[in-house]
Amino acid sequence: MATNITKLKTTKGAPPAADFTPDVIRADERADDATMRPIQFRVPESVFAEFSERAGREFGFNKGSKSQLFLKLWADYQKSL
Repeated sequence: MATNITKLKTTKGAPPAADFTPDVIRADERADDATMRPIQFRVPESVFAEFSERAGREFGFNKGSKSQLFLKLWADYQKSL
């Protein structure tokens, strides 16, 4: 038995028009991360825990707080020279 597919199609209308969405890739005004380089070194676990705690308290417990604390310490060091 063949199926009549014309009965399956309904005319409910077109979907609503899409809203204008800005191009967030081209409008990205953040600084280029290409100048950033990772720095890795080993410290005792207790020092790491204290550093992480202080970074969280000063800059919020989110991504990048340890980097911000390190940069602050580096700036203070540079001033002391």
